[in-house]
This record gives sequence, structure tokens and C-alpha cells, in this order.
Amino acid sequence: MFKFTFNVEVDDENPFNNIHNKEKNPSEKDLSEEDLEWYKAEKVSINTDILDNFDVYKLNAKILNVGDISIHHIVTGYILNHIAYNCEDNKDLANAEQSHSDLIPGVYEGGAKIWECTDDVLQYLATNFKSQEWRGKRFLDLGCGVGLLGIYVYNCGGTVHFQDYNRDVLTQITIPNVLLNLAAVKSVGDVEDSTESPEYKEIQAADVELLEEEVEFYAGDWCKYADITSNSAKFDYILTSETIYNPKNQQKLLNTIYKKLSANGVALVAAKTYYFGVGGGLRQFETVITADDRFQYKIVWSTSTEGIGREILELKLKDVRGI
Repeated sequence: MFKFTFNVEVDDENPFNNIHNKEKNPSEKDLSEEDLEWYKAEKVSINTDILDNFDVYKLNAKILNVGDISIHHIVTGYILNHIAYNCEDNKDLANAEQSHSDLIPGVYEGGAKIWECTDDVLQYLATNFKSQEWRGKRFLDLGCGVGLLGIYVYNCGGTVHFQDYNRDVLTQITIPNVLLNLAAVKSVGDVEDSTESPEYKEIQAADVELLEEEVEFYAGDWCKYADITSNSAKFDYILTSETIYNPKNQQKLLNTIYKKLSANGVALVAAKTYYFGVGGGLRQFETVITADDRFQYKIVWSTSTEGIGREILELKLKDVRGI
């Protein structure tokens, strides 16, 4: 277990004001290696270490209002700075922070940052659907990172699997964010445009037990996650943002979506039209979908700005017979 030793303060910036672009220097990040050993998948539980540090997470919390839903989340800068130089138990995050890298293939896949297309999906959901529609639905937040997409639908009454490549990201960021929303006292609009800090109740063991009936966390490789959860119910919706930047992993992504999506389910894939330095992009990904021939897809949202655009693709299974 670790304890934070730094002074904390609330960061009032919108988390999307300083969005990170998933564009890499190819001299630093060679994604062409074929011999990467991807992490095995594992279920991650909410342990006492996370609960013991909950007071620090509360002090670093802020609220993002999306439509009529509030998303509580920590400002990760403080935690990442501490992990980089103080925590041997979180080696992947520490390695990434010390090297100032958003991507170390096979080691760290950028889960500690809020990526630009995450906001696109949140706004798309809030604009096109009523929050009540998600109650009782099953969701997979695939490559969840800080977990904003899964938290949004969880706050709408959905059941969610949060999946991220790095266990460190889940234990130090995603799970604390979910717990903040479980413990939140104030509702949407209560702290908007205010310097007042969010309010939270104490979390009891019974609260965690109830949460784990609706929410599960998984770390590791996508396909290995699909394998260890093969007996679980499939999902009505799969949400994934900025996960197609590496062309080598796109077929793996499609295979996972195919295995985990229910017969009449919908997958939303949000991404940029091109990722400099790594080779992936939406047009290139569409060629993989076409060659795969198991999905029908269409663009349901796109930016109107010049330059590198952002879009959301909707994927559905072509043939549901036998699924």
C-alpha cells in the first residue's frame, strides 16, 4: 500500500481543455515489433489499499457535467507525479511518467490520460439518447482508461465492465473514479461554475459489495479478456475510444467486439481519421472491417473542423444467426 505525501489542491480546469493527442514519435515508439508479449488478462478487485487512500482521491476530485449526468473523477496529475517517483508497485505507470511517454507498446497504452475522442462519445450519448434508456443495459468500456464512458452509463443505471490494458491504471485511477461516483452526494449542476469542492459520503464494505454486483474491472490484453469472460453475458453496448491507433491491434479489437457483443448489440468506436507516427486511422480501420466481413458499420458522428478529423463509427453484427 502507498500513501500520498504531497499537498493537494483542486484543479478547476475542464479535463478536455488540455486534451492529449495520441500522436507518437515513430523513433520512440516502434509498433512494428511482432514479438511483444501482451499482458495476461485478470479480474481486478477493489482492495483495502484503494479504500485507505480514498480521502486523497476526494481532495483531488472534480465534476464533469454531461447533459443531465455528473461524472466525478480525480485530477490525475498529482497521483501520476507521486507514482513516478515513489511507488514500486505501479511500475507501468511509473515507467511511462519517468520517460514522459503516452505509449510504450506492450507495457503502457496511455490509459492514465483523457483522450480527445472520449468527450465526443460522451456528447454523442448525451445529445442523442435519454439517460433513462441505459438503465438495465450491459456495457463494456473497452480500453477504458480513466473510465469516463463507463462511469457515464453506470450513473445512468447501466451494468459495466471496465477493461484496460494496465492493472495500474485500474487500481490507481479507474476504480477510484468509480468509487467517487458511488460516494457522490451532490448532483448535476450543484457545483457547476463554483469553487466549492464536491461532497462525498463514507464508503462502507456493504457499498462495495453492491457496486461489484453492477461493475467489474479487468486488466490485460483484449482477446485474453474475452477468453476469461467467455461464460459471461454479452453486452448491449461496447464503447471504445482512441483504440485503433496501432494497426497491428485492430483485428484483435474486432475479434474482441465480435466475441463480446450481443446479437442485437451496438459498438461505438471513436477515433481520429489519422494518427501521426503510429499509422492507424479511421479510413485504414474501415478497410480492416470490410475485409473482416462480420460487421456492418456507419459513421454516426464527425467533426466539421479542417485537418485531422474525429468520427464515431457504429458497428453491428451482420449475421446474428447462431450468435
